Amino acid sequence: MLGASARLWRSSTPTGRAACKAMRLLAAGWLAAVGLLLSACTVLKAPPSYFAHTEQSGAVVCSEHKATSCELSSVVWVHRPGQTGELVFGNDKPAAAADESSVFSMPFDGGVFLAGGRKTFYAMAPFSEAAKFEAMSVSPDGKQLVAMTAFDRYSADDSRLDRFNALIAWPAGAAPRAQLVSKSLRDGNPSSSAIRPRIAHAIQAHLGVPSDYFKVEGLALLPGGRLLLGIREVGNTHTDFEYRVLLIEGRYRMEQDVFVLDEQSELAVVRDFTAMSKIVGRKVGLSSLEYDPAQQRLYLLTSYESTAEPSIGAFMWVLPNDAGTLGHTPYLVKNRDGTPFEFTHKAEGLAVLNGGRVFVVHDDDRNATVIKTTGHTPERERTRKPNEAAFEILKIGETD
Repeated sequence: MLGASARLWRSSTPTGRAACKAMRLLAAGWLAAVGLLLSACTVLKAPPSYFAHTEQSGAVVCSEHKATSCELSSVVWVHRPGQTGELVFGNDKPAAAADESSVFSMPFDGGVFLAGGRKTFYAMAPFSEAAKFEAMSVSPDGKQLVAMTAFDRYSADDSRLDRFNALIAWPAGAAPRAQLVSKSLRDGNPSSSAIRPRIAHAIQAHLGVPSDYFKVEGLALLPGGRLLLGIREVGNTHTDFEYRVLLIEGRYRMEQDVFVLDEQSELAVVRDFTAMSKIVGRKVGLSSLEYDPAQQRLYLLTSYESTAEPSIGAFMWVLPNDAGTLGHTPYLVKNRDGTPFEFTHKAEGLAVLNGGRVFVVHDDDRNATVIKTTGHTPERERTRKPNEAAFEILKIGETD
């Protein structure tokens, strides 16, 4: 009886009809909101997850001379159609023999790396006139290579330190044609020192304070004439600094097969990922940077060195560059079980291979680390010798 009266009231009185209309509108709005939420849930995707596993590991011998310190800090892979291809390595320590150099190449077809292969030393200028190579990159089309020193030493009173300030470019497979970029001469010493104040200005504009000391350890060439520099250390001196993960962007162009750094556009810090240290629980600094044109993403290496145990180590990160737009979130590469993929060496150089694979070299300084030889030979372990450096070939996978 009460139900019938209520239905009669709703349908027969103005107040009842208005109330029913309001309720229908409210219900329609609620259903529309639910529909939008459900639609959004079907569109939004979880952030990507990257993992790695080791395909091969071993040692690169920088020189047969025992006096040579092998601290590999950079590497690139050049693969030209119809040719074997090669890995180009950079050592941040000088060669012990006059016919050798800190930069050398070894044949590599992209499959199994034969660590005992033939070496070609770039003992000619300008390689022989530069010191402390820390970064290398290859252009997205594979036709141009660039190598960079640390830019961590300079004195207005001592032109001999200018050799620590060099940016060198050369066509793939033609090292004798290498040239200094932004070349200048001081007391007969050639260098790229003109780039130094531009880097310092970019860092100061970002941090708000001048920095007398900084260290370059990353370099990447991106599509569209974009160039990224990676900064590892910023401070007052080489003993008074803070670890950083700064990416500085600039522009470059090719003029008749010659690499030219655009001096009209300013260098500027475009990403500051120093907070990465909080994610991994260690103070880390950028140690390598390279672009993968096939996957449209950047790989970053960050490493640490301390007096605590373990004293050295490193992590790898993936930074998307979708549609030419540099990402804001670097993703930590992990093991299959979800734990961070942590190197037991101080990873400092990374080359992009084929099939989502990378070649990583390590600069373990004077640490007598353990080198594991795996892959195409029986697995074994031994203590690293001073004239060799550890390497790893990794396969990078992705899950959504």
